[in-house]
Amino acid sequence: MTQARDAATSAWDRFLFEPRSTSPAALLRIGWGILATLWALTLLPDVDPLLEGGALGYERPLPTGSWNLLELTSWDGAPLAMCLLLVLVGITTTVGYQTRLSTAVAVVCMVCLQRQNTTIINSGDLMLRQVGIALALTPAGLLLSVDEIRQRRRGRAADRGAADRDGAADSAEADRGPLRAPWALRLLQLELAVGYFLSCWAKLRGSTWHEGTALGLALRIEDLQRFAAPEWLYDQEILLNLLTWGTLLFEGAFLFAVWSRRLRPWVLWIGVAFHVGIDLLFDVGFFSLTMLVAYLAFLPPETADDVVAWLRRRLGPGPTADPVTVAGRAADKAQDPRAADELPAQVPLAVEPPQ
Repeated sequence: MTQARDAATSAWDRFLFEPRSTSPAALLRIGWGILATLWALTLLPDVDPLLEGGALGYERPLPTGSWNLLELTSWDGAPLAMCLLLVLVGITTTVGYQTRLSTAVAVVCMVCLQRQNTTIINSGDLMLRQVGIALALTPAGLLLSVDEIRQRRRGRAADRGAADRDGAADSAEADRGPLRAPWALRLLQLELAVGYFLSCWAKLRGSTWHEGTALGLALRIEDLQRFAAPEWLYDQEILLNLLTWGTLLFEGAFLFAVWSRRLRPWVLWIGVAFHVGIDLLFDVGFFSLTMLVAYLAFLPPETADDVVAWLRRRLGPGPTADPVTVAGRAADKAQDPRAADELPAQVPLAVEPPQ
């Protein structure tokens, strides 16, 4: 029993803390920063009627313990100023300037703006915020960022240059992301996987999903339509039933299938098709785009490294290799580098609804 417990603990330690490439976090930062900026820009024209006490500024009591910095001031222009601040920090997050601070400020701005009028937000707004919280905890500014350039200019890359002169690094390593503990990215992965499972669980408690009619009913709600489905689709009862049950299968199986490196590409591509379909047929704001960006957290490190190297070749010469990265990659040669990508099988995953 003790050996099994120690093995399980060791597996979880590797899963959460074994150094992995930071390239996926850098790509996630760029995607999230662009979405956060666009989200703020789309809100700007409607700040007055929705957030500044205008005709659509409905008030709804917040749950106990909730906070909103906008309630600390009586200045009518505060929501507009915060929205403009969000545009600014969204841009600085995208380019990687003071990355952690920029991301944290962006998340705080989102929280305040969303709580200013909770009647206008949807699941896409909340999901964008949740991804930002996880991103703020990652070392997402180490690659493809202004922070990286500033660090080199301050001379902190001297040790990395010494490693190159000693022969420990080569040009190939310089294109790869520094190795850091991926625990924050793992938490985002778990949040997405468990979120899908809980969504499936909630659907199973109703009747329309059991009957296979939920999708057909949703497609007929005109207020939710982005583009109307073709008329012939409404007559395809069997197809609509299969698509409804397929949604349940995908959401329920995601939690268990995505950790397999063999199944992961298939699971993610099905997810891409799933969310593209949702975005085409339903007007759900930034939900589908946020989910697609969040999928970057599941990108294999070697694939993300290749993308970063491709971007470097087009943006200009990259830095020398990080010595921690070199040492970590040398150690990886003695073990299977894919092992830490899989959820430890020794520990059953208990899923409980959030409190």
